[in-house]
Amino acid sequence: MRICVKTAVMPKDKTWGSPMRVDFSEDLLPGERVLAAMAGLSYFRVYYADNGSTSEPVGQLSATLVPNLAEDAVLVTANLVMTNYSGGEAAGSTDGSGHDSFVRITVVAALGVTISGNQVVAGNLSGLAGDWEAPIPIASQAAEARAFLSGFFIAGGSAMEVSSLSLTASVARPGGAEATVSGTASLSGEEERGGTADVAFLSTDGVTTYRVLSIDTNSGKWSEISESLGVKCDFSVKPTLSEGESVRRAGVLLQNVTLDLEDDKKSDVELFEAGVTSDTLTVATDGTISGALIMNIFNSRSGDDYGIQPPPTSNLTAFVVAEISRRPGGGAR
Repeated sequence: MRICVKTAVMPKDKTWGSPMRVDFSEDLLPGERVLAAMAGLSYFRVYYADNGSTSEPVGQLSATLVPNLAEDAVLVTANLVMTNYSGGEAAGSTDGSGHDSFVRITVVAALGVTISGNQVVAGNLSGLAGDWEAPIPIASQAAEARAFLSGFFIAGGSAMEVSSLSLTASVARPGGAEATVSGTASLSGEEERGGTADVAFLSTDGVTTYRVLSIDTNSGKWSEISESLGVKCDFSVKPTLSEGESVRRAGVLLQNVTLDLEDDKKSDVELFEAGVTSDTLTVATDGTISGALIMNIFNSRSGDDYGIQPPPTSNLTAFVVAEISRRPGGGAR
């Protein structure tokens, strides 16, 4: 049994019911199947359509993933909504405005014949407003357990000017062979609105075919692109590899995101954006994995335009998950 990692990009022609098939057929050996999987957000951009007044108040803001397992694939449906309840909606590519709303995702899957003793526990938990309802059984007290963002839903009875978006996912170990998972989502502005977060959970015990690497997103790592395009953080990470090991594939998973408008402004907005800027990461021959992250929240209305408050006020926590292969005879591909 081993862990495989693949990334996918949501089709941009529609913002609701947008399908992604993450195919693992080329990775399966005879008799194997996809045993378990989780799908997390690598990037999201929710962008109002250009209708002549591209910045609008926000009534509902959501990005959700619905994953399902097949024998040789993970099928993920993405749904994005941003609306002012009076005609302003998140844009897809068919709107012709260039304001595409879409997500990038990373899927981590366990491939093999069977899983025994909770050696791998992976899946998506939806609708968290704090702790998940019960601890999750895992293999042992020594097992790894991690939580990542896989979506969010925030809605109020009316549209409002906003000042910040906050999303969190976390895992705790109360003791023994179990883990507790938490998630939160909130939108601040004319009022404080709590919502729900969706969380991708992964726990493994004694599985050596992947690594999870923290990205350094301290405030000194970020630079402004422009007021309208937000801030960017170039990164590189390198896993510790044994003789004969190499990085086969890698993806980014978001854990926490805070996007604040500059100078504590409350305003209509044009977009919310956070995560990795490219569909795939660069993997060097020595195993170094590199890419870039972006954060943005922006009001484009002339004379009232506001951009993102730079880190550390706005901030992001993200990880690289890397699939590790070994030369034949090393026990894994």
